[in-house]
Amino acid sequence: MYGESVASLKDIKRRIRSVQNTKKITYAMKLVSAAKLRKAQDAVNSAREYTDSLNHLVSQILSVTTMDELSHPLMEERSEVRRVRLVVVGAGRGLCGAFNANVNKQIDKALKDLGRDYPGADIDTYVLGKKPREHVVRKGIASTKIIEELPESAFEWPIDQVCEDLEDAFLSNEVDRVYILFMRFKSAMSQTPTLEQLLPMTAVDANENATEQEIQGVILFEPSASEVFQSLVPRILRTRVQQAALDTKASEHGSRMVAMDAATKNAGELGRSLTLTHNKLRQGAITSELLDIIGGAEALNE
Repeated sequence: MYGESVASLKDIKRRIRSVQNTKKITYAMKLVSAAKLRKAQDAVNSAREYTDSLNHLVSQILSVTTMDELSHPLMEERSEVRRVRLVVVGAGRGLCGAFNANVNKQIDKALKDLGRDYPGADIDTYVLGKKPREHVVRKGIASTKIIEELPESAFEWPIDQVCEDLEDAFLSNEVDRVYILFMRFKSAMSQTPTLEQLLPMTAVDANENATEQEIQGVILFEPSASEVFQSLVPRILRTRVQQAALDTKASEHGSRMVAMDAATKNAGELGRSLTLTHNKLRQGAITSELLDIIGGAEALNE
């Protein structure tokens, strides 16, 4: 019995060391994710300010003209929708809790909703990220392009290439509608799955934050409001795709930080439980050895 106790003690010691090493790793990953999250949050907020500025500029254009005077090929409504493309923005790595599972679930839901909204239309995907690629391939979902290897910073993602691909597909009538699915960042604990229409682009409403004083008076556009608007439309498209990438990346870092924090706490609790078990077994082994010694001494005395 003593031999069995010693073997159990060695096994528990080995498990305690393993848990302690795991705790160090998860704690380090938590710190790294927290640092990346702070940078990603700043990027998201800056991009949102830029988007607001673009929307405000459009509101100023609308204050001196009407939508009837403004047109762009990327705003052309198709009388019949036969082909729909879903741009999926996801994570490149795992160890971020339920984040990837949630994205995969939203992919299935978005495809189902689009199939209901456009009965009979062909629907395919344009995938950004390794994890959503795995889901699309596993489920046999049609995809026109997959960009799996993406830089750590969403600012370095090939957004121009993505937008050019989408613009070419829309202008050549390869697709009639383009949607984008991403995780909108709210906080490390909260991300909202978001499905938005990218193409054809719809009229941007006047910025609600713009005061009457800001849009009153004579506003001059050079060369003209219409030409300025023409140059803004592709830029707004790129901004929206960039915003989706930044939001998703921040959501990924937030989810990973929360997951690693939970893993670190769980490792600490498991380590304490194993230490308690180890101490009990060691106490039992010592007691058993003492009883054997006492029993042997009594036998000699007899």
